[in-house]
Parts: sequence; structure tokens; C-alpha cells
Amino acid sequence: MAASESRGLVLSAVALALFAGAMFWALQGPAEDEPVQKAAASIEETDPAPVAATAPRTAQLSTAGEPAQAAAAVPAEPAVDLFAGEMPDFMATLHARVLDKKPLGAPEQRELYEYGKKNPTDARPQLLLAWDSMTREWDGIAVRMYRIAYRADPRAKQDPSMLRDLLQVAATHDRVEYRETTEIVREAFGGEALDAITEKLADAQARGDSKGVDRLERLRDAITGKQQ
Repeated sequence: MAASESRGLVLSAVALALFAGAMFWALQGPAEDEPVQKAAASIEETDPAPVAATAPRTAQLSTAGEPAQAAAAVPAEPAVDLFAGEMPDFMATLHARVLDKKPLGAPEQRELYEYGKKNPTDARPQLLLAWDSMTREWDGIAVRMYRIAYRADPRAKQDPSMLRDLLQVAATHDRVEYRETTEIVREAFGGEALDAITEKLADAQARGDSKGVDRLERLRDAITGKQQ
């Protein structure tokens, strides 16, 4: 094998390892720094990212994960752009790249990973990873990163992309993606999501998307506490 080909394989392997590390961090939450093997084994059972003590709740959850009381429709909080203020130069560059829907590379994922570890209450790294995942159609990963972003900084839910993307995932997936989307929509938004769900339902009905209608109706029922 030529030296240039060997060097290329080594660089590819390094890039893949960095990308995998960033994804495991994103799925666990920036507060954890465990070996990759442990993260892979526990990723479906646990979410070690702490819930912020000051996080607002429109519907408190019981120990069984169900709302303690039915949520009624309430006005959504005003939109917030967490990227409007100053940010590190590298993040400004990646923000522009993601807005242009250009996929992030492994080194860029690693930069967000390192910044998130050092700044566990900053939701911006996770938001960028969530947007990048939606661009790639990695919907399940996007949902988990939105969850981590919200738990890092509850203002993340006021970014217009979060609820929009979560409802898109809920309307197009079943099983794990749907369950995790329902949990974070109920936790972060509660009754604030009902008007947006109604609009999404109307759109699905107009397009004749019967499966999407069924999923969104189940999501609405999960928030309002309606018995299935």
C-alpha cells in the first residue's frame, strides 16, 4: 500500500473516532465524561444530563412519567435567539455553516463537544448538533440533543426550531423516536405545544397523511391527559 493511501486511512479512522465521541457526548449530555464502552451500553437506559433546577414546567411529571394533571393550551413564550449575542469565533463559523445546511465534520463536532464539556449550562453546542442532525435526517439523535439543550438551558425551548423539529419527528416516526419526542415535548412545553400541534395536525389532514394525523393526535392526548 502506498504511503499516501496509508496516511489517508489513518486520518479517516481518527475522524471517525472523533465523530463517534461527539455523538456519544451529545446523546448522554455534556455533564458526563464516561468511557465510550460504558456510554454505548447505557445509552438506551439512562440520560445523565441533569434537569436544571430553575427549569419551568407547564406540567409536572409523576414518578411513572405521566403528567400529574392535564395540561391546557397556554400561550407560548416569546422566541429567543441564543446565538444573537457574542459567541466564540469557532461557534460563529459553525452556526453559519449549519444555517446553510452544510453538514459538520468530525473535527467540528469535536470542537462543540469540548466546548460543551467546559460550559455545561450553554445550550448552543447541542442546538447546533440538533440542527445538523435534522439536516442529515438523524431524527432520533436530534431529539436527544434538543432534550440535552433544554436541560442545559431551559431557554432553548424558545428557539423556534426546537418545537417545529420535534413535531416533525413526532409526525413521521413511531417507537423510540416517537416516545422520546413525546417525553421532551411534554416536559419542556406542556400546554404551550398544543396550538402548534393543532396547526401541524391541520397540515397533515390537508395532505391526507393519516399516519401523521394519528401520531399527532396521540401526542396531543399525551399532553392533555386524555385517556387512550
